Amino acid sequence: MIQTILGDWNVAMEQQLRAENPRVVAALAQVVLRQRPRHLATYQRLLRACWLERRWEEGEEWGRRLLRADPNNPFAWRALALASEQQEARAQAHAIWQRALEMDPYAPAIRAGLSRTSLLTAGHGALGEEQPVIMLNLACLATLYMRGLRWELADQTYRRLLQADPRRVDFQVGLMVARWQQQARQSAYRMARQLTERHPHLLLAWIVLQALGDDNDRALAQDPILTMDPDGDFASSWLGLHYEGHAHTLDVSKAEAELLQTHLLE
Repeated sequence: MIQTILGDWNVAMEQQLRAENPRVVAALAQVVLRQRPRHLATYQRLLRACWLERRWEEGEEWGRRLLRADPNNPFAWRALALASEQQEARAQAHAIWQRALEMDPYAPAIRAGLSRTSLLTAGHGALGEEQPVIMLNLACLATLYMRGLRWELADQTYRRLLQADPRRVDFQVGLMVARWQQQARQSAYRMARQLTERHPHLLLAWIVLQALGDDNDRALAQDPILTMDPDGDFASSWLGLHYEGHAHTLDVSKAEAELLQTHLLE
């Protein structure tokens, strides 16, 4: 066996995505997932590869897996919405596009999907008809506050949202992060404990628990974090956290190492 660096596989997949070589991405991803089957950054890259080849059904599967760990992920919601459209479940697709909009209010592809399914749902869509106006709701506003690092306003908004729908895990995660960033340590810690108990695949909840908990909490959080995001690639690239993971290795065959080197050096 040959020892390789996980980060090199991440870089190679990114390079192949930029080159629009989805089948190479899939081949690289298979090697990673054989050893790290819950590696979230690879899920995300496979999802993007599925879009390049318009493999909507497969994209839906990776999107669902990703949402278990990151319910605020707009890419995953977009994958589910596209799959619903392909299944001609128009009303369902529209509802999912709305959820995607709440995670990324100004993404052109999401706004286009929402407009498209609005017209289809209403039975319109003739050439030249005026496009429906996309209205931002309170959940969109909460996302914009988070992106703007306006933690107090995000906190207030997520509390209002949870009063209306206390079951929404994405709102709970948003409130937890807002409190963590405001240094409301006890409140953020309690939320992280509750979320990890109820939803054991939530990466952000484990990260907060590791950051704010005691030695026992840190030990408890270590395994799920190492399983989902061992080198911090997903947290830093997709969640926008300055979270320092550690370099990790994959022991691969000679053929797999050659696959990596071929596409890493292109």
